[in-house]
Parts: sequence; C-alpha cells; structure tokens
Amino acid sequence: MTFFNRRPRTSGGAPRAAVNRTQAAAALESALQALRGPFIVADLETTGLSTSTCEILEFAAVRVEAAGTLAREYTQVVRTRSPVPSFITRLTGITQAEVDRHGVPVVQAFSSFLEFVEDLPVFFHNASFDRRFLGAAADQTGLPFANPTHCTLALARRAWPELPSHKLEILARHVGASDPTHRALADVRTTVAVALAASSRLAAA
Repeated sequence: MTFFNRRPRTSGGAPRAAVNRTQAAAALESALQALRGPFIVADLETTGLSTSTCEILEFAAVRVEAAGTLAREYTQVVRTRSPVPSFITRLTGITQAEVDRHGVPVVQAFSSFLEFVEDLPVFFHNASFDRRFLGAAADQTGLPFANPTHCTLALARRAWPELPSHKLEILARHVGASDPTHRALADVRTTVAVALAASSRLAAA
C-alpha cells in the first residue's frame, strides 16, 4: 500500500470521500506504473501479529523484470530471540530445529533483504502488515527501509471486485497460480502471479 500524508480539510475543499477516491486512484496508478518493472515482490513470516511482542521469522523476495520474468530470489530464516510458537510451526512448517540450524540474526537477514531489494518498489499482499514489521525491524537494527511499497490486496480488490474474498489462496485459484503455503518464498511466487494478472486485468479495463 502506498501511504499518503493526511491533509486537514479546509472550508470549500473537496469532501473527504472525494479526497479518498483521488488518493486511491493515485495509488492505483503508482502501483500499475511500478508493475512495468523491474520490481520486487516480498513476504514475511512472523511469530505472531503484534510488533511489540512478536518477531520476523522469515524474509523472502523475488525480483521481477520488466517482461514479467522472475530474475532472482532471496529467502532467509531468522534466528528469533524467543522460541518459535507451536501454532506458527503448524501454520508455516518452520520448526525450532530449522531456526537453530539455518537462522541468522535479524540484523543480518534484514541487511541482506535490503541489499536484495535495492531501491526498487516492493509489493506485499496486505502491505500494511509487512510494513509494520519492517518498521519495527528498522527501529531495532537501525537499518532504514525506505522503498516505495504497494499492496497486491488492494490491486486484487480493484481487478476482481466480484470475488467474495481476496485472500491469497482464493486469488491463487482464480488466476491459476500455485496455492500459498505460508512459507514466505512460496507465497511470494503466488503473489507475483496475482500481481501480474491484476496488472493485465486493470490495464485492459
């Protein structure tokens, strides 16, 4: 999702609904421009929903070139400070043993992630969630994440308003992509397919 500074209403100005529509149209145009590439699609797995008590557990990202081809991939498990909750293991398949064996400190994983994404626009499915955790990681590590971000959930809602849900698994079936698995890299690959399909649908509208 692209974020905008909220401006106070002034007398005689446009009603709030009209301002929101203008901002949404600008966000959509910015996202469609970014999808011309190159761009990044990324995903995080976390140990829960709250940035105050939970941590990033896994980073993943794919670089997509202008032709829509997947150029490079990045994935890294994080060695969290707290044990991996059992319900997260059931959801993602990421075990404490995998974290102990392959995990690296968050500062190392985040630094590598930032190096991978460079200064390219980054797409997430439900971007506000990932941005909150990236913001927390930036505060923790002192490594800023300043890339423009966009939300494939918002794109999907515009592209397929007729769908009853825009969860990633529903969209995957709709566009013929592989089912997401709650492992970050697999979900990124699915999100790439959704982003490209939404781009084509909206461009033709």
